[in-house]
Amino acid sequence: MNRIKPILILSVLLLGCADLATTNRFLELGFHEANPIMAWSQTLLGQWWLIPKLATTGVVAALLWRAKNVYNVALVVAFLATPVINNLLLIAGAN
Repeated sequence: MNRIKPILILSVLLLGCADLATTNRFLELGFHEANPIMAWSQTLLGQWWLIPKLATTGVVAALLWRAKNVYNVALVVAFLATPVINNLLLIAGAN
């Protein structure tokens, strides 16, 4: 097995946690969730909205573990970094 793949999978999990943290800060500043599914989840579940978010991150990590092409895994990691970067930019702009 490629040695980089476990690092990429760990990155998926870390990015999921970073997304939670930055989204919470983002919401505290008065912004609103752009993803309609997550906005619905936040409205329906209140502070427990993070459960489906973490579950989704776990499912994505499990599916990526089975992926054959490490470049596709890296592409997904880059894609998952996008909302974290966006949240950080919005938080920085609000301060």
